[in-house]
Parts: sequence; structure tokens; C-alpha cells
Amino acid sequence: MTDNNNDNRQQQLEHWLQQVFVDKPFDLDSLPGDASARRYHRIQLLEAGGSGDTRYIVMDSADEQDAMRQFINVAKLMSPAINVPTLIAKNLEKGFLVLQDFGAVEFAHLLNDATPEQINDYYQLAMQTLVALQTVPVETAKSQYQLPDYDTALLDREMNLFSEWFIPYIGVELNEEVWENLKSALINEILLQPQVIVHRDYHSRNLMQDQADTSRLGVIDFQDAVIGSYAYDLVSLVRDAYVEWPEHQVSAWINDFWQLQKQQLLTTADNVVQLENDVNVMGVQRHLKVLGIFIRLSERDGKDRYLGDIPKVMRDLIIELNWLAEQGNDAIKHAVLPFNQWLKDAVLPAYKGKFASA
Repeated sequence: MTDNNNDNRQQQLEHWLQQVFVDKPFDLDSLPGDASARRYHRIQLLEAGGSGDTRYIVMDSADEQDAMRQFINVAKLMSPAINVPTLIAKNLEKGFLVLQDFGAVEFAHLLNDATPEQINDYYQLAMQTLVALQTVPVETAKSQYQLPDYDTALLDREMNLFSEWFIPYIGVELNEEVWENLKSALINEILLQPQVIVHRDYHSRNLMQDQADTSRLGVIDFQDAVIGSYAYDLVSLVRDAYVEWPEHQVSAWINDFWQLQKQQLLTTADNVVQLENDVNVMGVQRHLKVLGIFIRLSERDGKDRYLGDIPKVMRDLIIELNWLAEQGNDAIKHAVLPFNQWLKDAVLPAYKGKFASA
């Protein structure tokens, strides 16, 4: 958007907000952008006397009306089970929404300076919230809300972000046979895993401490939800691109999550080793995708700040691949071992040349 278009857009937004909040003066502050094309603002209604000001979040989705409709649709689906923002006002034609404001404290912020006990409590809350989401019936999500499946085409397309963006960025040649074999083996495994509603970006920047009830987490950025693996959101949480924990802690949380699933009588793995396997299979798919997305955000969209998060994502990918090479089933090992060899011989040396701190 040019500056002139931005100014016009801002005027349209302020005019609409004046119609929503009739005779109520307000301040509008733009919030830092995320990885999407959407823009967010915080609106503060200025009450007489200056006390008890009411705040909301304003979403400006000028070029993404379909995403906005999906946001509203998924919010309705999830709201009986988890804490998603209440919709205050909408104008789908213009691409404006006013939403409940959870506040400015992200899950990531809660972890700063927290004790190990507090950190564990926060992760237990995040996992309990995730299990609550997984109790929503898949049939309801499909029949009443038309949530799509995380199918072969989508899983494959996401992984191709690695081959289309990351591999050219580091300047190596793709080993097509090894690559296609890995993707096929992963997809075959993933489609056999128990199916639930998948948030698809369930991590420390999309969970908020609810300022109205600090014992609850607010969940945001869920409009890309699909029906898919029960392990996807868990790996997004415990192997977050922005927060790092030792592997023994990650394994402990995977075990806790398995117990929580069983307590809620959800369909889950027969044992915790199987869940850990499924988390690692799903994690390889996710982390291949994220490596590609972070390069695309830099190269195509000029958002270079995500480059600094790539070493963490690469470390997670290697942990997952090594686990599968040692403990995966025969079909996975058959695909992972040659891929790991190619990664070691061709990819990692070039990668380390680009990311010196890695």
C-alpha cells in the first residue's frame, strides 16, 4: 500500500469507528505488524473524567475479506470451548472488525523472569486450553463450519516452501528423489494420526493473558484452522520458533499432554512414545514449512526480522529428524536416513555459511 492509500484507508476506518461508537471520542493506536497482510490497532474510548476507559482491538483486513469471514466463522466454532475474542462490530465489505482486547501480555512475555514452577504452570494452562479445543467434535467443524481437511495437497504444498524458498536462499541443489521420498513418508504417517481441530499457529505469540481474567489464556490468529493431526498444535507450542527449552522438558510436556488427552477421553496414542513419534513426524513437516516461510517473509515481503529465528527452527528440525532416524518405524527410517545424509553433506554447510551464528 502507498502512503496515500494508507491515509485513505485510515480515514475510512476512523469514519466507520465513529459510526460504531456514536458520540464517543476515541484514540486509535496502530500495533506492530505480524507475518500477515492484516493491520491491527487498539482503540481506546475516552470516557468522561478519564477513568475506566474501554479498549478494543480493531482488525483492518483490506485485501483479505475471505480470511476475515473465516476468522468470524472459526471464532463461532471455537468460542464454546476456548477463550477467543468476542466480536463487537464488523463491516465485511470494507474489511473492518472490532474485537475484544485481551491486553498486551503475550504468553511469551509471561515466560520472562518466571520461575521453573511458573513456567510449567503456564504450559499446563496452554495444554489444557489446547485439549479443550480438541474436545470440539470434528463432525461439527466439518458439517456446520466447513473447516477443510489438512490433506495431502496442503501438507505437500506447505513443505514445498522449504524447497522453493529455503534451498535457493542457501544456494544448494535439491535432491529431488530424497526430498519426494521424505515428503511421502511424512504425509502417509500424518494422515493416520487421530484427527482434531488444528489451530495451526498455536505458539507463544498467539496466546494472550486475558486482562479481564488472568487465569485464562486468550487465543488469537486462528482463522487458518483445519481438521488435522492431534500432534500439530502441540509441537507448535513445545517447539516454538521463538522460545527454546531443553529436550527433557519438551518430552515431559508431551507426556503431560498425553495424560490430559486421556483424562478428557480423547482419541490419542496407545503410549507416550507413540505420541512423541507423532509429534516428531508432524514437527518435521511444520519446521520445513516454517524455514521456507521465514525466508519468504524476508525475500518477498521485506520482513527480515524472522531471519533471526531460523537457527532455532533448524535445531528443532534436526532434533526431530534424528529422533525419527533412531526410533521411527521402518518406512520413516527408510526416508529419513538418506534425507539426513543429504542435509549433513549439502544443506548444513551452506546454511552455516549464511547463518554464521548457527
